Amino acid sequence: MSALVYIIRKSFKNNIKGLLRKPAALIGYIVFASLFILPSIFAKPDQQSATIAVDMDIARSIFMAYTLFLFVISSMSSLNGASFFRMADVNLLFTAPIKAGYILIYGFVKQLATSFTIMLFIGLQYPNWKRTFGLIDGAGWVLMIAYMLLVIVTSLVGMVIYAYSSKNPKRQYWIKWVVYALLIFFIAPIVVKAIATGNILKSALEWFSSDYLKHIPIIGWFSEILMGVYTGINKEILVYIILNLLIALASFIRIYRMDTEFYENVIAGAELSELAFEAAKKGQAAHSKTNIMRKYRKVDAKFTLEGGMAIFQRQILERRKKGFWLLPTRTIIFTIGAVIAAVSTPVDGIELMLGILGVAAYLMLIMDMVAVWERDISYHYIYLIPETPFKKMLASTLAEVINMFIEGILIFGIVGMILKVDLAIVLSSMFAYASLGTVFIYSDLVVRRMFGKIHGGILRIFFRIFLLILIIIFAVTPAVIVAYMTGNYALGISISAAVNTVLILLFMWIGTGLFISPELP
Repeated sequence: MSALVYIIRKSFKNNIKGLLRKPAALIGYIVFASLFILPSIFAKPDQQSATIAVDMDIARSIFMAYTLFLFVISSMSSLNGASFFRMADVNLLFTAPIKAGYILIYGFVKQLATSFTIMLFIGLQYPNWKRTFGLIDGAGWVLMIAYMLLVIVTSLVGMVIYAYSSKNPKRQYWIKWVVYALLIFFIAPIVVKAIATGNILKSALEWFSSDYLKHIPIIGWFSEILMGVYTGINKEILVYIILNLLIALASFIRIYRMDTEFYENVIAGAELSELAFEAAKKGQAAHSKTNIMRKYRKVDAKFTLEGGMAIFQRQILERRKKGFWLLPTRTIIFTIGAVIAAVSTPVDGIELMLGILGVAAYLMLIMDMVAVWERDISYHYIYLIPETPFKKMLASTLAEVINMFIEGILIFGIVGMILKVDLAIVLSSMFAYASLGTVFIYSDLVVRRMFGKIHGGILRIFFRIFLLILIIIFAVTPAVIVAYMTGNYALGISISAAVNTVLILLFMWIGTGLFISPELP
């Protein structure tokens, strides 16, 4: 066991030393950490300010939907090889004369360590959330305990599910159907009630806030534990915490008793995880057991463009092979979601249009964190093309920019027709959406150039959050003021899009250097 402790300690020291050798990345971590930590340090938890009155049914529904989402994702991913280990761990530890149970503990500790940062962030944001949402005293501890317990339970249960299902393909089939049945159980009542009432949001709220759902193992228990931030820790919540701990303990004992039997299961899962990790670094979609052998369409095409535009044509060809031309899955999901919201939400047309624009902006913040250009700059041929770095940058990002405009046209064009919103507002919303997405595309170039491949991938989400704050200050705020003073929503949205355009030009100018030489990435 001491050897494993040494590995963990040495890995931590090496990570710190590696960070100290990259001042830009270190400064980035310090700046972004300060943005989250300092407000919590100087904020007074008992400070009186405007608090959003959160309805308990809404809170319970949000927590229920959140735990359901995490449980389903964890269960489905476990069928594709849930693992605590990387291939480096497998090659080093699985051949060493160390007890299998100790190796499992080592992997489990590493898994918890990766979640510690998120838990710390949750704890530091407690004073702000308390003032905003009216949480009780000590709610920060409830949130941290609930999060860590959720990580522990879902991880261990996921490993047990994988160990059980990997021995027989039929077991995987039936487990998938159990998960699908669970989804139907949660979604079907909402659909039935929405058809009767015509209000999908009210139907979902009433169903997810149903009192008897809290008795459902794991999902219902965790949603009720999270409700402790409003109700406090009572006997019922303590019972649910104990039950979850018992499930985690039973899962751990089950895996521990496998001894070396779980090695082959872990190896398969680690291989899949390694493929996904390597694909993400190269700008490719993460692999899974279901898409490693993915079939591609046969497309008849000839390269007719030259120079940097050949990069663009190759990206278009790959999109045509994988599915709808320039229509990724995200675009289809966003469009369907926006249409459902437009049809079922009883809100004024313009207000709903602006709400959809805001939600879409938030979803863009957390989605599509890996772009195609990241794979392109990993190939040395791109630097040998006789074009200027600026033209090569445009060619590498043009497909994604076009997709942003197509996505904006589909979402707000269809929603605008359903809500019968003025054409000027629809067009300005399309441009604002596309320009914001383009800002995120070119801001990723800046982050990659400043911090490199490894640290850039970590700091990207923080940079996007910081960038979104700047956009709210310098783009959204003036737009709101103009719309309020003139009553012209289209003009206000257009001002926001114009500010985004300035940011795009700035980021394009900075990010061009990434395509000068292969040493920079």
